[in-house]
Amino acid sequence: MDKQKEELLAKVRTLGDRYGSANKDRFSTIDLVKMLSSYVCERRIKYLLQNCGFAKESQKFDSYYRQKSEFATVKILECLKTRLYSNGVNATILTEAPSEVGRYDVIVIQDYPYKVYAKGEEIVRIEVKASLGLNLEQIDRYLWDSSPLILARVITGHVAKIQPLALQSYILFSLRQLNAKADRLLSGKLYTIPGTSCLSCPDSNCHYNRSKNRKSMNIVTMPDSEFEKDLNSFFQNLSYVAERTASLVVEELKGVIPSQSQGIEAFSSPPIVGCDNHDQ
Repeated sequence: MDKQKEELLAKVRTLGDRYGSANKDRFSTIDLVKMLSSYVCERRIKYLLQNCGFAKESQKFDSYYRQKSEFATVKILECLKTRLYSNGVNATILTEAPSEVGRYDVIVIQDYPYKVYAKGEEIVRIEVKASLGLNLEQIDRYLWDSSPLILARVITGHVAKIQPLALQSYILFSLRQLNAKADRLLSGKLYTIPGTSCLSCPDSNCHYNRSKNRKSMNIVTMPDSEFEKDLNSFFQNLSYVAERTASLVVEELKGVIPSQSQGIEAFSSPPIVGCDNHDQ
């Protein structure tokens, strides 16, 4: 699995270098991988590499969605800190890389997804989704790292622990397909595949392009009835999701960090919370 992953990352970096001279903006490796895995039409990927990267959507989303996710993340992290403290584990929440910190038993790195380290080893990751919808392309990429992934969906009250090591056959399959797609892009032998995504494609020279037929929307929001249901479901489920997430993290830490009965000291840095519409 690691070999396939490293081969893919090397190929997408080559793609970035090849098309970077034609584009004033350099792509990050994460942007390149996301671009490769998000679209089935390889002509569109090539166009994005040569031009603008991901096209900005014409839709504007109510900031309620982002603020709801930020609030949920804070509550989950507060619950996790309480559990770690009550279990006698010296812990902190940091934004620095784990290699730069050596004195804590447990480090929660505020990354995407959040990462929990113990004794310098990545133990578990936490991804918080506060609204309906789930980006499976994003979750697929997160499976490339071997540490367990805890997926917390607040609005539905779901908390699931995904073990990538138990899904190696699928992960290898996914990586092989992406490697093959990268090879085609590098060779110039591409598949142009029309579909519903043609409505949002920025390549106006493609005869399948239908972006002119797309109706623009000023703001994406919800009616009163849906807002009431959404808000009540959010608060009804948040405490369970926070407690369950914290429990799963502590379970993963058992056997790695011994509990201490004395000399416990908790540290925390100002939190930088995540949001649902991030995707790295």
